[in-house]
Amino acid sequence: MKQVTESEKFLFDIQGYLILRDAIDCDLVEALDHAVVQNEAFDHDESWADGLPIVTAQHFIKDHNVEHQVRLNGLPRLDPIFDRLIGHPSVLPYLKEFMGEPQLVNTWSISKYEGRSATGWHHGLPTEEYTVRDSMIRSPMLNVVTMLTPNHPGDGCFIVIPGSHKKNFNLNPRWRIAGLNTPGAIEITGDPGDVMLFTEALTHAGAAKTTTRRRTTLQYNHVHRNRACPMWDHHNARHYWMSPSIRERFNPEQRDLTRWMDYTIPDRTVPGSERIDD
Repeated sequence: MKQVTESEKFLFDIQGYLILRDAIDCDLVEALDHAVVQNEAFDHDESWADGLPIVTAQHFIKDHNVEHQVRLNGLPRLDPIFDRLIGHPSVLPYLKEFMGEPQLVNTWSISKYEGRSATGWHHGLPTEEYTVRDSMIRSPMLNVVTMLTPNHPGDGCFIVIPGSHKKNFNLNPRWRIAGLNTPGAIEITGDPGDVMLFTEALTHAGAAKTTTRRRTTLQYNHVHRNRACPMWDHHNARHYWMSPSIRERFNPEQRDLTRWMDYTIPDRTVPGSERIDD
């Protein structure tokens, strides 16, 4: 297994993110992108939500409620090709180095099209929960972003404030959606096959999409084993848990990264769950 270098650990710690160039081979990138395009064009059965109140945190299989954007949720449920990014050998050493005992929870894709507006700054982990003790980095939540298409200026790229995972001051409200005009903000650019890892304590957002081509990324979010419970985000938990029929496809490393699912029984109304007789 690849060894994480001291310079990579140093960069991740001071920046809050790390870029792995050409981490995913082009054949796999093409296959993943093809699966995204197919699933974006498919009308998924969303009848599970009939009669439910729609709240901000609740995602469908295919979200197109944001103008000029399509989001797919629960990727391994949609196509086995998405399994290939679970514990990918180019990424797994970093997950273990920066988290200790990572567990995969949410997986989703985002495709942006011309006209998608910028998003506001946010982070999914309190800054005080990112720690370094005795040269050991621990981020209880870490996101892995795989670029399937060019992420060049104007493509609606990730924007981040490097070092903000250690910030001691809240962002001034006037900068909430200021994007690259926010002090210290930079754009994360790259090409198909590049991977960005970042601690969810890092303040991040999405830039406006002004180019005409589609921009697609995949996001595989991980939490530490002690937090691998869907209760903290119950509206979206149906996309996290995967049935035994899906996990039997996984190799040993992938099953280990999803072992929390062995101890979780989802709501019986969730499509794909195993019914258990009383």
